Amino acid sequence: MTAHESTAIVEDLDSLAPYLSEWDALAVAGGKPFCAPGWMLSWWQGTRSERTRLKVILVHEGDRLVGVGPFFANMTFGLVELRLLSAGFSHRIGIVAEPGLEERIAPAMAAALAATHPASVVFEGIEGDDPWPDLLVANWPGRVRPRRRSDGELQAPVIHLDGDYEAWISRRERRFRKEARRHERRLEEHQVSRRVAADKQAIDALLTLHHQRWSGRGGSNVQDSARAVLLAAADSLPDERLLVASLDSPLGPVSAELIVRAGGTAVFWGGGFDPEWAQYGPGMQTMLFALGVLAKDGTATADLGGGAHPYKRRLADETTTLVWRTVFPLGWRYPLIRLRLAPKHVRLGLRKAARGLPPNWQRRLRSIRRGRTLRSG
Repeated sequence: MTAHESTAIVEDLDSLAPYLSEWDALAVAGGKPFCAPGWMLSWWQGTRSERTRLKVILVHEGDRLVGVGPFFANMTFGLVELRLLSAGFSHRIGIVAEPGLEERIAPAMAAALAATHPASVVFEGIEGDDPWPDLLVANWPGRVRPRRRSDGELQAPVIHLDGDYEAWISRRERRFRKEARRHERRLEEHQVSRRVAADKQAIDALLTLHHQRWSGRGGSNVQDSARAVLLAAADSLPDERLLVASLDSPLGPVSAELIVRAGGTAVFWGGGFDPEWAQYGPGMQTMLFALGVLAKDGTATADLGGGAHPYKRRLADETTTLVWRTVFPLGWRYPLIRLRLAPKHVRLGLRKAARGLPPNWQRRLRSIRRGRTLRSG
């Protein structure tokens, strides 16, 4: 730690309030929409349980906030598992730092995390090249370094929009462009309009369409708490950084996509459409509409989220990788936390294997899993 460097572990929302603007600025500088406090803390308020505690690490150099470790603690049987805020709800999350200072502040971040006496520090759905798991291992206090486990990975398609929709669409295959224009004309013939909003009506329509879309495919894993989280995020994120792009017919909503922005990056969180309109490609039409809006605002990169589905590959310029990694400090807690996390790691392995199955088998597995979830609820 440098002479003017300090750290704090914040465990309540009120104490975080003075730092939210600087935290948000770090997320914007890093182009990490889902690391913004308006998103992460909305998730925390909407999903927290009695077994969890907020554990946000703040690293300062003088009066300047230079790093944020946005963690919460799962506390079970005397074991503390540190996880990232909004884990399981969004990808490309993680520690944010002033660009170029990661290695310099890593010892302070590692020491603060070690002070919480965690049995594990879990990174879920982070960038494949995120340096923080390795930086924590290298800078963990004490003579014995923690172990780092790789739990899984997922492909994540990305669009290089560079603020120019026409240049991007011209790179798509000719057949795709022709099909997109045909569907656009057919939707216009049915008086389908396009709009961008972030109000309650738009978010409710989005979630309804999402569940309609997945009802015949084994059901969605988006829980009822998502509504409160999204509404809170729409209010908390500054500068209209959350938006819902939607298509609407005179009879009601047709399709919608939710996007969150920070810096020059936009991330598609999720969407859905009314299956009765499927023949007109409404999901793709909504994404194309959203990309046009983003390009006008100067967006450089559009992240399509985890999962290299065929429709995403038709849009993407590049496929990146998301990873799941866990840091295990060694000590008497180590065998206990490995035993407690064993079922989770087995599930991750099974999911990885399931992604290699034919699509019809994947739908059956989702349906079975969804049925078990409903019965347990």
